Amino acid sequence: MSSPSIVINIFLFKINSFENASAVNVGQNFLADWNNIDKKNQGYGQNFGDDSGFFGTRSIVDDRDGIDMPAEMGPSIVKP
Repeated sequence: MSSPSIVINIFLFKINSFENASAVNVGQNFLADWNNIDKKNQGYGQNFGDDSGFFGTRSIVDDRDGIDMPAEMGPSIVKP
């Protein structure tokens, strides 16, 4: 059983999925302390669109790094 999907329609703007630290902002916005650190290993890329899919794909990812994207997140100071 698959999990339910979220589809948001705002006039002609369609959102099918949210990833990581996603946001949809309209008008003036100030996103304080908005941080995201992400790494993706994609063997065959991304496919966007309604009723689109990959068929018969095979891929191998060899990622031997234990920590290949070290990051330290802490409070940030915004200077005007």
